[in-house]
Amino acid sequence: MRPRLYAAIALLLALLLTGATAWAQPLSIPSLNSQADSAQGDVLSAEQAFVLLPPALGAIKTEDKTKEKQLTLNWQIAPGYYLYRDQIRISDAQGQSLNANIPQGETLTDAFFGTVQVFHQQLTVQAALPTRPEQWPLQLQWQGCAEIGVCYPPQQASVTAQQLRLSLDAEPENAEPVSATHWLALPPSVLLGPVALPTMALIVFMALFTSQWWARRQQLRSGQPVESALLQATIAGLLGARLAYVAQWWPEYWGESMADDLSGLLRMLDIRDGGWNLWAGVLAALLWALWRSRKQAALRRDSLQALAVGALIVIAGHAMRTWPATQNMALPNTPFVNAAAQTVDLSRYKGQPLVINLWASWCPPCKREMPVMAQAQKEHPGVRFIWINQGEDAAKVMRYLQTMPLPAAQVLLDPQQLASQHWQQRGLPSTYFYDASGQLKGMRMGELSRASLAEQLRVIAPREHSPDKQ
Repeated sequence: MRPRLYAAIALLLALLLTGATAWAQPLSIPSLNSQADSAQGDVLSAEQAFVLLPPALGAIKTEDKTKEKQLTLNWQIAPGYYLYRDQIRISDAQGQSLNANIPQGETLTDAFFGTVQVFHQQLTVQAALPTRPEQWPLQLQWQGCAEIGVCYPPQQASVTAQQLRLSLDAEPENAEPVSATHWLALPPSVLLGPVALPTMALIVFMALFTSQWWARRQQLRSGQPVESALLQATIAGLLGARLAYVAQWWPEYWGESMADDLSGLLRMLDIRDGGWNLWAGVLAALLWALWRSRKQAALRRDSLQALAVGALIVIAGHAMRTWPATQNMALPNTPFVNAAAQTVDLSRYKGQPLVINLWASWCPPCKREMPVMAQAQKEHPGVRFIWINQGEDAAKVMRYLQTMPLPAAQVLLDPQQLASQHWQQRGLPSTYFYDASGQLKGMRMGELSRASLAEQLRVIAPREHSPDKQ
């Protein structure tokens, strides 16, 4: 019995791990030395030659005398390239220059600007931070050249207060009180080596191992087959949670147009969409445990104890992941550029439900869910869908859009991955759901199906997702 029991546990964990990690692509970027880059010879792009490092939280220091906050900015400069000292610009959102401590550079006679001071390898600048909300975000500009005689146009970037975790309230009494449950909130994902795992998947693993340990302990004490009863109850709970979710969203899994083939059945079996009904699963596991131990009081007591241990961990983890309203994270203040070469500020979409998807062309789950989201945008015109590409240049994104038709005005470029930093996300795809008031109501790390997307849309846009809209 023991080998078969452990084999069943291993199979169950492998199934859960496959479902949890198949979509959890690590947020990493392929090598910059791509074939497209090599076709340009040895000359790097401006983004590769001059890299503005994302400001870390420790980059902010307060002057002892003036109490002024100073931000440290760092550029990494590729070998064979240099930045101009006089072309470094740091200003607020209103165009006013900020006090900046720019070190002296090396003197160089340049074909473009004459005798100038330049920086090689790296540059560190300290700039005074503005204190008024209307002065944000910071606007940065720099320009550099290659030593072989290639000069680049000025490069620009923005730094938002959200990136630096700064409060911009003018008066302390107007500051929004910090929720007592803020520290209870769990991140959406955890990075384990090269794999990004959804936090709830790790919580489920923890619950399984802890309840199994408790069952083993009780079985050694009482001699009852507690481990076997717990395993059966767990499987019953998983089946019940999935079947209840499929029943709840049956039209999304098996619409009229899907009934002629096996596609609907395959969608039901594909647990990568994260479709589970927690309370139905707990109830199914409880009923099975009671039925399994109906004639053995000792087995019933021990198996219910072990089941309760696992259920409490899952319920507590689910509450910590969703109850604090995902920390009420606001939209990023960073302006983006869309595929139509227009500047887009996400705050312009306040007043309507908003779905923001972080994606990359190298991410297979991103490709699979895009047709689902594109179709949902057509079916729900009152909801605005935004696709923010992470870490890829405009040329690569435009080539990808030729095979995946999306509205160009709704596809944004984010080569510095500022959106991922804002939401503290480590895996792709990731999707965030805001209601019309700008409140974050839910997020999903991993692939979305028609059912899991419809579940979120019902929360942020109940009228759009009402039955008469179907």
